[in-house]
Amino acid sequence: MKMGANKELLLGSQTPDQEEIFAIEELVFSVQISLQRAMNRNGVSSKELAERLGMTPARVSQIFSSKGSNLTIKTIAKVINALGEEFEFSPKVKKRSTQATEQVAKFAPLILQFPSTIWEERPANDVPRKAKIAA
Repeated sequence: MKMGANKELLLGSQTPDQEEIFAIEELVFSVQISLQRAMNRNGVSSKELAERLGMTPARVSQIFSSKGSNLTIKTIAKVINALGEEFEFSPKVKKRSTQATEQVAKFAPLILQFPSTIWEERPANDVPRKAKIAA
């Protein structure tokens, strides 16, 4: 998951506890996405993965749900093995400099003062239809 500068814009400054929670959720989400991509590459459905793992489909569903934060390295390794894949976990290199972080902090208030979308919200079918005129 790549949040980059958006993390500061969305979350602002964080306490150490909040940073830890965010780091956990970010890693869990990243692992879930990587496993889902491996399933897609191998054409494996959740049901088939459950059969390969000897798990219930409900348990496999939990792995990919927001409650997946209880994933263990062993469970992740079992899924990877069942998919016939090899994964390597490595630390991310922080690419952003302190200067870039300061720039984000400087411009965040300006960006946040604008509406979050350029689209106007209207009810469906709210556009008047042009009358067709027969000649």
